[in-house]
Amino acid sequence: MSENIKINLSDYEDDFMLLNKICYKDILVNNIQLKILGIHYMDTDPDWNVSKHKHSFFEFHYVTNNYVFTTSNGIKRKITPGHFYTLAPGVLHSHCQENGIGHTGFSMRWEIMTNSAFNNEQLNLIKSKQLIESIYATTSEPLTDDGTILNGVLNLLKAGRQGCSELELQLAFFQIVLKLSKYANQNLSELKSNIESDNSFDNNIVINTIQFIEDNYYQDINVNDVANSVHVSYSHLSRLFKNSVGETVNQYIKKVRLKKAAYLLKCTNKDMSTIAKEVGFNSEYYFCNDFKKNIGMSPGNYRKSNSSLSE
Repeated sequence: MSENIKINLSDYEDDFMLLNKICYKDILVNNIQLKILGIHYMDTDPDWNVSKHKHSFFEFHYVTNNYVFTTSNGIKRKITPGHFYTLAPGVLHSHCQENGIGHTGFSMRWEIMTNSAFNNEQLNLIKSKQLIESIYATTSEPLTDDGTILNGVLNLLKAGRQGCSELELQLAFFQIVLKLSKYANQNLSELKSNIESDNSFDNNIVINTIQFIEDNYYQDINVNDVANSVHVSYSHLSRLFKNSVGETVNQYIKKVRLKKAAYLLKCTNKDMSTIAKEVGFNSEYYFCNDFKKNIGMSPGNYRKSNSSLSE
């Protein structure tokens, strides 16, 4: 899409408001659980300036007229019409306007995760995890839209105007998020074919490995325990798991533990030592260090920023 994109988003301003009814609601598709946090029309003032901050969710920003400067990972970038960026959770960033010029566009925010429940379509879990990884791989570098994203958003707005159901609107939003994965550093069609061509026995090993970790993350398990649970050598499991899930067994164990810890921090008043033990960490000190390293803030600050108990 060229720099000379011509679209008056103000014509859709009321339609953006209609989409508020699908905000803060979840939709589950093939083990991917997505919570829509907002889709907003943007018409900024020339002095619009947002200081450094970060989120626990995905943020997407699309420019249709003029331009804006966004700084992420210490790099300042100019976002011009027909371009967008996606920021993964935890990325420190800021925004500003320069030269007395505002911009128009739209932003979207969402949370995404896999559902740990298993069903008969076992391969869906692996596919879902790899799809999520591809969305995480979308870079904060400005990317050029070929019309796919803008048309998807315009169709969503028109669906809202036509009075489509909340489920239809949620699915349309979900489709936009999935389309963003085409801009990732991975080729999803190749990922899909690789998964489908894998030996079904190997797939079952990976599925059972994930299930064992989900069931036993709170215990003092290590990679050998996991390998023994599926009756293969660790070296064999390591290769299968890395190829299918995109991360090591240890990384996955840690991710599950931190995800459970984040939930406990948000939804309970349990102290750090108790939470550390309940999610499988040997010490509060190690838990706090690991949490800050991977989440980007201390457990205490995460609780203050995300606790649902004070709402």
